Amino acid sequence: MKKLKYVLLGALISAVVSTCIAIPTLSWLSAKSDEVTNYFAGGKISVSMDEAKVDGDGKAIKGENAVRVQNNTYKFVAGTTVDKDPTATVKKGSIPAYVFVVVENDYPDVFTYTVPAQWKVAGEVKDTNGKVTKTLYAYYKVVNAEAADVKLEPMFTTVTVSKDLTSEQLEKMDKVTADGEQVIKSQTFAIQSQVIEVNEAVKQAGAQFGFDEDELKVVTIQP
Repeated sequence: MKKLKYVLLGALISAVVSTCIAIPTLSWLSAKSDEVTNYFAGGKISVSMDEAKVDGDGKAIKGENAVRVQNNTYKFVAGTTVDKDPTATVKKGSIPAYVFVVVENDYPDVFTYTVPAQWKVAGEVKDTNGKVTKTLYAYYKVVNAEAADVKLEPMFTTVTVSKDLTSEQLEKMDKVTADGEQVIKSQTFAIQSQVIEVNEAVKQAGAQFGFDEDELKVVTIQP
């Protein structure tokens, strides 16, 4: 009988001990961090091209009436010089970029101009007589307009009309103008400089303006 009591008592103790072990604790130390939030905004590039509006004599209008325009109409005389300053501007908020300008001049013997050293020749198209009628220019350095507009050096400031201008050439130009085409035209293109090597950028610009790869040149651009 005593032995049975011992066995039962032992079983009760084991049950109590087992119950105590099974009770979970609620006193673990813990902490939760703040979340990490990332914001992504896409980079952009915005460029424009304009020139000073000219009067009937082809002279830039100055003073309070001065404005910038995308088109001008010129009445020119052989041997004279007119004002023309096509200017590219990279707009505020644009990421760093390579900037290109293409200038098309269908009459290189009639109209001449001087392009400043800041613009490097990156491509040329020639006519059947070997005259350059279309030129791709690259700006000499990467342009950063993140903080403010950046107006680049004009492609040229004046155009000189050949003193040997013929009536046949005038008639041909009059027809082109009447059809809505321009005799001299400029257009700009910009592409991000990050990740892209400059001569890959030249290829991209050339493709935009219809240059073949063999018409493009190797250029060096300052960072």
